[in-house]
Amino acid sequence: MISLEEATRYKEELVGILQEDAHNEERILRRLDQIRTQSGIQVYAALLLILTGLAFEESEARRHWESILQHRRALTQKLQRDVGLRVAVLDYFVNVNRQLTNPRLIDLELADRQEASSPVDPLTGLWNARQFLSALQKETRRAKRYGLDLCVLYLDVDNFREINERHGDLVGDILLREVAILLKNKIRDIDMAARLAGEEFGLILPETDRMGAYLVAERIRREMERHFMRRDIDGRPIAMTVTIGLAQYPEDAALADHMVRRSEEAMHQAKARGANTVGVFYRERRNFIRYDLDGNQVRIRVVAAGQTPGEERGASQPRNISSSGLLFESDEIYGIGAEVMIHCEDSRGQARITLKGRVVRVEELEGQPGKHEVGIAFLLEWEHQESQVTDFLRRGGLSAG
Repeated sequence: MISLEEATRYKEELVGILQEDAHNEERILRRLDQIRTQSGIQVYAALLLILTGLAFEESEARRHWESILQHRRALTQKLQRDVGLRVAVLDYFVNVNRQLTNPRLIDLELADRQEASSPVDPLTGLWNARQFLSALQKETRRAKRYGLDLCVLYLDVDNFREINERHGDLVGDILLREVAILLKNKIRDIDMAARLAGEEFGLILPETDRMGAYLVAERIRREMERHFMRRDIDGRPIAMTVTIGLAQYPEDAALADHMVRRSEEAMHQAKARGANTVGVFYRERRNFIRYDLDGNQVRIRVVAAGQTPGEERGASQPRNISSSGLLFESDEIYGIGAEVMIHCEDSRGQARITLKGRVVRVEELEGQPGKHEVGIAFLLEWEHQESQVTDFLRRGGLSAG
């Protein structure tokens, strides 16, 4: 169980996630899962300890947090007005879960307040996520009306958390400002750059097709690599790089928030193949032979990193698998970028294999509320593991589909 001292060390970062977009519940869960995966901290337990003073084990805290988000939606629907996160947390533990008998006001300035705020990120001087999405909505309407090209880039600084921990927050802030300056120097006046969250940035490229956006992304990637190879601390180069995802309107998505999600998925696909690269979103990826799982010749269990088989929540239905990834349906919420473990065995129990993977795609199934299609890219850890996966699938009696 996490201590108050440990939770306090992460208070600013955890509360900052809520401040970035308090109304986007999916993004909140995704960002919390990313921090848990990257740092190992019990993020849900830490957040509830900060907000309420109540201590929980991490698995129990995650369940409470999901219930709080559901409770918030129910309150909003019943009252016909938006209910802030603080109100939902307080009401949940006082009137639903009844663990707070002497509640205190949560003394955090969260972003669910309805006050107007600056559209500029104070650290980098770029636009913030809210302004970015608003501008993208306008650009999608303009692109639709006049038949114009439009692309979005989603940029993530590779291994920034380790760099920040090694050199400190002050150096980390300076590096993020330099990233912002390099971005502004590489785009046109009609383009827009924003800091979306932490070390993640977004670019809107109006009147730009997929190939043009790819060239822009490559120029940015190379410039970042060159610049930070020359930057050093104590005589050692920082060697900081970026990974970029690309999505195009309307081929990849017709709505602004879906465009951002697709470009983020492309970024995580690129990271799964290795950092310091550019990934392009395509709805269909058929680079590898896929094996149909309808016949149940192979039993597959997907669990969050750090858990063991039997601890997984929700029902999942594998659809197909290849030597590079897995596609399945699930009623559990998975965050883009979250790491998972995939445990496979054949129906006879004679062949087994365990793989590490990263969630790179999440789409709600049409006409099935709460049901999602989840794509996982395998993180192959040694040179010949891909052929071992293929060999396992064949020994499991699967046929290509």
